[in-house]
Amino acid sequence: MPFVQPDNRSPAPHIPGCAASDWRILIAIAGMILVIFSIDAITPVDQPVWLFYFIPLFLAYWSGRASAIPAVFLVTVFFLLAGFILSPQSIPVQMAVSPRFVIFLNVFFILSLVLWIVRMRQIREDTSG
Repeated sequence: MPFVQPDNRSPAPHIPGCAASDWRILIAIAGMILVIFSIDAITPVDQPVWLFYFIPLFLAYWSGRASAIPAVFLVTVFFLLAGFILSPQSIPVQMAVSPRFVIFLNVFFILSLVLWIVRMRQIREDTSG
C-alpha cells in the first residue's frame, strides 16, 4: 500500500492575514456573543446575564488579530444596549442602568484596554524577535 500524505488543509475559508485557528476563534466569539445576547434579551433586566460578555472578550485575546479586542468591545457594547432595550423590565430603569452600564462599561472598557495593550506588546515581540 502506497504512503498517502494526510490532507492538512483547513476546511475554513482562507482570509488574508487570518490563520485557520484564528478564523475558528472569531466564529466562536461571534457565536458566543449572539447566544449571550439571545439569553440577555429574554431575561429580566435585573438578572446579570450581561456578565457573560466577558467570556468573548477573553477569547478575543487569543486571536492573532490585533483588532479583535477593540472589535469585540464595540460589538459587545452594541449588544449590551440592545439587550437592555429588549429585556423585560422587572425593576425600575434607573436601578438597572447603574450596574449594567456604569459598572460594566467602566470595568469592561478598562479590561479591554489592558488586554489590548498586553496583546499588542506580544504581537510586536513576536514579529520583532
